[in-house]
Amino acid sequence: MPTPEQLSADVQSAFQAIYDNSLKGLPIENPVLEVETVGFTELDGRIVGVITTPWLMTLLVFPRADEDWSDVKVGTKKEFEFPAREYECLANEIDGIGMYYGFAIYSPMHEFEHHPHAVASATAFMDVLMVENPDPENSLDEKRFKQFLSGESMEDIKAAECEKAAACDSAEKCPSSADQVDGASTLNEKGPKELSRRAFLSGGVRNSAGPNANA
Repeated sequence: MPTPEQLSADVQSAFQAIYDNSLKGLPIENPVLEVETVGFTELDGRIVGVITTPWLMTLLVFPRADEDWSDVKVGTKKEFEFPAREYECLANEIDGIGMYYGFAIYSPMHEFEHHPHAVASATAFMDVLMVENPDPENSLDEKRFKQFLSGESMEDIKAAECEKAAACDSAEKCPSSADQVDGASTLNEKGPKELSRRAFLSGGVRNSAGPNANA
């Protein structure tokens, strides 16, 4: 079984070949972005990480040494549990790498203004995903998770929910920053001191409803 560093380099090379040979110059690409792997690490014996490219950003899951996915059909769905939450991923295959499961985080990528913006979002996704939530009952639902990755703070998200439901009749009833959950506080601590979470995730990034065919 390769190390996360080795697999990260191999995956980046494979997706770079896909881009160079098939997708460069097509309308789906954002030409200011590059192909880069982010946050590859081992989790429960599997290597997981994010690939960010000019056309998609995808969470990748690779098999353990004792798992054989060679007979898995492309498009097969499988749920994987991460520290923060579960994701239902789709099976796909990379030439030279083999089978993996992927979850499309963003596609297309047109609203990223530059490559560091995309890498920061991929890093933020992994930071949140790999932090266990001590209170599962307060786990973020899909809508909240997407809003958070789009640059909104949990304080703003929960305050807006409170206002929309007409549940706030005083400032004391609205959520405060102390109510942040699901890795939001941890991400703020881990992020670069010179950039706030809102600053490096800002830009109105829109989350895709489903994976790209090459995810």
